[in-house]
Amino acid sequence: MMYRFHRAHFQVLVKMLVLFALIMTSSMPALSADARKGKILFVISGDKHGFWLPEVVGPYRVLYDAGFEVDLVSSTGKPGYPRGRLAEAQRRWLDNSPLKQQLSEPNDIETRDSRDYLAVYYAGGAGPMFDLTAHPSAKKLTEAIYKAGGIIAADCHGTVALLNLQDESGHRLILNKRITGKANSEEGWFARTHYPFLIEDEATRLGAIFVAAKKGQVNVVVDGQFVTGQNPVSAIPMAEALLLALQH
Repeated sequence: MMYRFHRAHFQVLVKMLVLFALIMTSSMPALSADARKGKILFVISGDKHGFWLPEVVGPYRVLYDAGFEVDLVSSTGKPGYPRGRLAEAQRRWLDNSPLKQQLSEPNDIETRDSRDYLAVYYAGGAGPMFDLTAHPSAKKLTEAIYKAGGIIAADCHGTVALLNLQDESGHRLILNKRITGKANSEEGWFARTHYPFLIEDEATRLGAIFVAAKKGQVNVVVDGQFVTGQNPVSAIPMAEALLLALQH
């Protein structure tokens, strides 16, 4: 399966392939203590429509195995509704990881301090379309992380949380930025009849440069402080790109 990048991201692609080779040979060096200072914040939806569990487990493991501490919050401060099936190896890993407890007892966004985090990541699922499109606390926290130079990452429907982020002047952070998320070609009947909008349409309307690959294709887009993936199969490659950005 191939990655789809714009020409401007060729160097990122090369770095990702190098990282993949290191992981496959189990020879990836541990991050220095300085590189690990600060934590990564994962945000999931607490809405009844659920979050996509594989988009949490895969990226979490990439960062956790690299030596990062990961916090997890839900939009409601309560356990969300996991959707999606894990591979058997992922299930075994989850059962023996800190993530299992974090999913059952997530932190509340209101209790988090932006100064603790190097990056924030929004997982997808249908839920974010209902409770993360305009979540005041999540928006404020994410804007503060961005202002401090942190990285903003998202996969699939999690990208909806990036659309309304603003700088101090009120300009949207995604303006003229290349991002991706759930593409129109991948949305079905439920999305088109129940969602307030489709991410590709809304991101384009708000001035982002939305980069969509073919349905079901891995697609990761890196632009400045934004690292985004298009769909569930892009979640782990997105996390690997995020890891590279954290290292550099």
